[in-house]
Amino acid sequence: MKAKFLFILLSVLLIIPTSASTTKRQKQKSSFKFCDKFNKSITRSPLDFNLEVHDIDKNLQIHFQSPLHDAEITVKDNNGKTVIYEPQTFIYEGKMLYIYTPKTYPYTVEITSPTLDVKAEIVLEEY
Repeated sequence: MKAKFLFILLSVLLIIPTSASTTKRQKQKSSFKFCDKFNKSITRSPLDFNLEVHDIDKNLQIHFQSPLHDAEITVKDNNGKTVIYEPQTFIYEGKMLYIYTPKTYPYTVEITSPTLDVKAEIVLEEY
């Protein structure tokens, strides 16, 4: 009788943690990829424009890592609704834009300037 009780107790201790691990939500991370990039002007040094996307406290943070003058920034959700619109702005290195409580992925980022046109997509990845 004691052996059966010990065996049942041991099996319960081993089965419960493995079944509970499948009920956890998978972590999600936003990622960014360039869809189209078009240089309008020819310069002596190549123009390298880059940005990063981070999920911080249920907010989506777009972090620009390259400067760009007189740029028009448009961010749209998957329904085509404009979430962020900034006309004729200076994108400096370190500029950040926020999308509060993002829900409708993928987001489309369009940046138009006299020197460069960029079209990119922000998608949600589960890992």
